[in-house]
Amino acid sequence: MFYLNRVILAGRLKEDPEIRYTPRGKPLIFFTLSLPSERLGDESLPFENVTIRVMLVDERSESWAKQKGKAGGNVLVEGGLVQRRWETAEGTMSREIGVIAHGVKDLR
Repeated sequence: MFYLNRVILAGRLKEDPEIRYTPRGKPLIFFTLSLPSERLGDESLPFENVTIRVMLVDERSESWAKQKGKAGGNVLVEGGLVQRRWETAEGTMSREIGVIAHGVKDLR
């Protein structure tokens, strides 16, 4: 069986990237990407823009986040889909599908 988990997305940064660090000091960059939904040809259907949470793990990610990653900027992201599940404070299960990115490129 062959599996492929690779995505390429181009969209707009909803907010400035957030920089966090692993216990060993490796930077992890988090941001939310907004892009239009795919359309089925019937414009009357109420589709919303898609928002995807992205974690950037590229070695140059920290300098990109500090110098170029600004809310409203257009970027191209390449990576793979991930899914995480957790229990909320109210006791219900929640789920999020996001992207672990291996690279980001500014689109100007």
